[in-house]
Amino acid sequence: QDDPDFAGIPLSTLQLLKIPFGMFAGSSFDALMDQPALVAVIILYIIVTSVFLTNMLIAQLNCSYRECYQDMVGFARLNRGKIVTETMPSVSKKRWDSFVAALRLDERVEFGEGD
Repeated sequence: QDDPDFAGIPLSTLQLLKIPFGMFAGSSFDALMDQPALVAVIILYIIVTSVFLTNMLIAQLNCSYRECYQDMVGFARLNRGKIVTETMPSVSKKRWDSFVAALRLDERVEFGEGD
């Protein structure tokens, strides 16, 4: 191929890096139309990089969503704990003792086969 933009590996790599980011000059694309093999390789490269960058964006959004969800669950637990601690003073001692007795926490529990 005779294109001066793609003369040598370092210059070709630089030009290929410019293409997905929109920094490659439009006039250079017009000059590439004379060389169909180079155009085919560049089109394949554009497709591969577009798919790769899209997948990277999806992965980044997925990780960001996971972090937000964990924060949301943590805040929900904190709010539930706050509600419990605010409600406890309004429960009478007699009612609390009857609740704890109903749980029968001092009795041993027979574990089943899958436990």
